[in-house]
Amino acid sequence: MSNPSRTSRRALLAGAAVAVVASNARAQPSDDPAQLLAIMERYAAGLRWGTADALAALYTSDGVFIRDNLPAAAGTEAVRAAYRQVFATLKLDVAFEIKETEVVGDMAWLRATSRGRIKTLASGVEATESFNDVVIFRRTPTGWKIRCYIYAASKGAGTPQ
Repeated sequence: MSNPSRTSRRALLAGAAVAVVASNARAQPSDDPAQLLAIMERYAAGLRWGTADALAALYTSDGVFIRDNLPAAAGTEAVRAAYRQVFATLKLDVAFEIKETEVVGDMAWLRATSRGRIKTLASGVEATESFNDVVIFRRTPTGWKIRCYIYAASKGAGTPQ
């Protein structure tokens, strides 16, 4: 004869083990910092191709784009308009070097440096520029999205750190 208390306890433990394994199986892929790097690759491509709509799509609906020496653009339409303004005046070809990432629950962040060629369309002048970047991400039902992107020019400091 089986002890009902022991059987119930075994069933409860087995159910808990299945729940933990299933939870870990779901959490691991979405906690992978490589997903953040993939977003940054899409971001760099969007800058290179000058696609404001594609860049705005990388943000949450309440996303914020904070540019050096300009007001913050908050919300999808403001972010889209800010990138359109950028592309009306500049041609960008920058690459990101990710320095560190961290994922905590439904939020994540990364610190990067970016460097590349910036062409001022009105004058045709091209220069190599460097920037320090901080990107904050939020997990959404469709995956990670940029919640806030902040950058600052790294002028006169040599190679950004």
